[in-house]
Parts: sequence; C-alpha cells; structure tokens
Amino acid sequence: MTDTKIFSVTGSNLFGQWFSWFENKCIFPKFETICVDSENNLKFDINRAKLIVTSWSYNIFQVDEVFYFSGAWFGKDNQLRELPMFEEFLQSYRESKVLVTGNDYMIILIEVEKRTVCFFNFETKTFETVNFTERPVIENAKKPRTSDDIMKVVATNNIFIYLTSEGNVYTGQLPSYVDTEHCFGKVCDIVCGYEHYMLLTDKGRVYTWGNGRRLQLGHGDLTNLELPTEVEALAGIKIVKIRAGGWHSLALSDCGDLYLWGWNDTGQLGMENKGGQEKKGLKNYTLPTLVDVYDENDQLVDLCVKDIACGTRHTALLLEDNTVWTSGCNKYGQLGLPPERHEKIESFKKVFYDEGITNISCGPWSTVVELQLQK
Repeated sequence: MTDTKIFSVTGSNLFGQWFSWFENKCIFPKFETICVDSENNLKFDINRAKLIVTSWSYNIFQVDEVFYFSGAWFGKDNQLRELPMFEEFLQSYRESKVLVTGNDYMIILIEVEKRTVCFFNFETKTFETVNFTERPVIENAKKPRTSDDIMKVVATNNIFIYLTSEGNVYTGQLPSYVDTEHCFGKVCDIVCGYEHYMLLTDKGRVYTWGNGRRLQLGHGDLTNLELPTEVEALAGIKIVKIRAGGWHSLALSDCGDLYLWGWNDTGQLGMENKGGQEKKGLKNYTLPTLVDVYDENDQLVDLCVKDIACGTRHTALLLEDNTVWTSGCNKYGQLGLPPERHEKIESFKKVFYDEGITNISCGPWSTVVELQLQK
C-alpha cells in the first residue's frame, strides 16, 4: 500500500499557476483536484510535489531535488518549467542545500551553508547576490562557533525575513541582524505580512514588530515597532503555530485554540457572528481574541483547530474532524464558494471535508488543501 499526495485548490488561477490550461479556468469557485495538463515534457509529478511558494502570478514546487515554476513567466501565462539556477548555486542546488521563495517581483535563492542570497529580478532578468555580513555577538569568546545555516526565508513584496539554525533572525533584502536576545526561548519560526513581522519561540512566546497602523501587531495600539515585542495578551498561553495575512495575524495554541487580531475589513478574522448576537458590523481587533466557530444552525462547534492559514484578506482553518472553514474576502473564490454569490464571508463557514487532509495553506487569493490518499 502506497500513499499518493494530491492538491485540492480554490481561488485564483488567473495566470495558469494551477494548470487547467486547456479548460482555461481563471478561477476555481470551489475546491478542485489539481491535475497537470498532458503537455508536460518535464519530469514533473504533481503527486510527488512539495508546494514551496504560492504567489499572485505563480507557484514554485519541488520534486526530489528539482524546483519547478508554474504560472506567468516573463509576460507569458500557463508556463511550467524548471527553475533557472544561478551558476554559483549549482553545486549546492545538486546537494539540496538551496532554499527558494519569491514575491511578485523576484525569485529568491538562498545557499543555506554559505549564507548567500541571490535575487532573480523578473523585470531586468538579472541576478543580484548578497551575503549575510552581520552575525550576533557571542558572549563567551571561548565557546566554539557552530554552523548557523539559513533554515527558512519568507518574503512578501516589501518584506524579507530569515531564520537560521541557531535561532537568529535577519530582515531586509540586504539581510540585517535583528536582536532577539530579550526573547524568551529560541526562535523556532518566522512569518510576515505586507508590513509586519512575527516570530515564535520554542517556549511558545509570540513577538511582533513593524508597521502597526492596522492593528496587526496585537499590542492594543497603532504604534510602529522597530524590535520584536512580546504580544502580552498571549504571554500565559503556549503558542505552537503562527501565521500572518496581509494585515492580520493568527496564533494557534497547544490546546487547539485560535487567536486572531488586526484588520478585519472583509471579515478575515471570522468574528462577525457571535452565537446569535445582533449583527453590528465588522470590527477590527487591537488584541489577540479567541475565535469561536459556529455551524449553520448558529451552534458552537466544540472542536479543536488543527491547522491554520491565511491569504491577503482571508483565513482558513482545519478542525480536528478534518473540515475546512474559511472567512473573509472571496473575490476570486478563495473561500471555496462562488464569488458571484458570496463577495465576502464575515464569519467562518464550513466549505470542505476529506478524511485524508494533512494540512492547509493559502496564497494571496487562494486556499490549498493537501491530501494523502492510500492506494
């Protein structure tokens, strides 16, 4: 018996990043299983692929040690090709020592051991390489320096954040070291929105910084912060997962409770329906707020949240019964509902179920469910 991975996707396919080229489907208004069109001359097997990046106009997948690009490539849609590799990265690429991410303007390649970052600019079609020049100060000079490989990189259009194996954090296109000595525990995860950063430590503490004008930092005000600052409202709760939307933030506790805060202009926080309370319009949230999920009969759903994801202005939850719930903007069908009937949803609604779901993720305007099927 073998396991087969499939992707089920709802939302934008404007550039053919999710294939269906012959059918010319620009939008998936409900979850659909992704199949690669027959004219695939590459050794690309979607059932063995790992989804690395979901951007506005393209996706990046990895199959074995090879990265593949799907979507818009230099003004031409419906493309599937092996990702070009900068010559100096080829050996590391073959040894699987390269990380890949990207945004609307560039693809970013990171040589994890040499700590070199290469930016491939879509407009100029050129490579630019920078190195991590800053390192944290080691208090004990006699302590041997361990390797500090780059473990993760996240990028939106104007924000870049990197995490190393030693828990060090860097930000910026030209990586600049961020002081996290005051953080309680070792940094184990990083995410970012369009104007803000979040980090999580192995002690379950959450820190945010950046632009706070849309309440996305969770400190109860609109203040901008230059350094990671603990979200005090979560200080007594062990958080195990964080996510950042365009201007909203999510934190999942070890008990399966979900906290959201920030901008709620299209209902992306999913808090409009409070179990029969009178509707009073959408509200932004300055502090992390526990989310309750209600069914179609307005009854509280007493299930733990298992996984979380968010796009620019929408949020998706996976509950412990393997149901997927979404809320927020539905302009491209990213909630799994027909956009002509549902412009937005202001509280979480059940939209999908499959017993084989392993995780969920979101692009800016799409929602992706990964399923494991047994044969």
